[in-house]
Amino acid sequence: MKHRAVLALSLLSLASLALGSLGAATVAPKAQGAPAAGSAAVAPSTITLDPVHSMAVFRIQHLGAGFFWGRFNEVAGTVRWPLDDSAAPSFDVVAEVKKVDTGSAKLDGNLQGPSFFNEAEFPTISFKSTGATRVGERRYTVTGDLTLRGVTKPIEVDCVVTGIGKGPAGQKVGFECTFALKRSDYGMKWGIDAPKGALGDEVKMIIALEGDVAKE
Repeated sequence: MKHRAVLALSLLSLASLALGSLGAATVAPKAQGAPAAGSAAVAPSTITLDPVHSMAVFRIQHLGAGFFWGRFNEVAGTVRWPLDDSAAPSFDVVAEVKKVDTGSAKLDGNLQGPSFFNEAEFPTISFKSTGATRVGERRYTVTGDLTLRGVTKPIEVDCVVTGIGKGPAGQKVGFECTFALKRSDYGMKWGIDAPKGALGDEVKMIIALEGDVAKE
């Protein structure tokens, strides 16, 4: 009987150890794909805009009828963004008023004049971002300050990273950003109060940007 009792206790101990090991494995399984402790975040890259492939396109209603389009050629500046999309992009972008292009030299001259952009006093239009909220993969709502005709106001911009490619000089990144503004907020009121409105107040903007990633 004594030998049987000892054997039974030994078997119970082995079973308890086995169950304990199984329970530990069940409660704390090995993590799959978890980042290593203390892993460093990817530093944002500096992306210098390529003026040849960057532009700002605008749309405004004419005489309460159709929409009139124009653009600013050769937009310049920089974007800071980690290529793994681990953080939001930040923008510092400038457009020159003398680069406005409507397809008509007469209209270009009018827009560069004092009733509109007033190039003589305010030769550039600039945007500097102040923050951003992720709304999807490579998609952000960016906030920032738009300076136009010497007036600076906060705006909200929808931005998407359109792609990462490769050119002769190395990696390239593209962005497309859209927003709307009231030109009267920036002192451009000509044509708003005319019969039927010679020109609308709301201006819609599409900013197409492409830049080169700085080599480390």
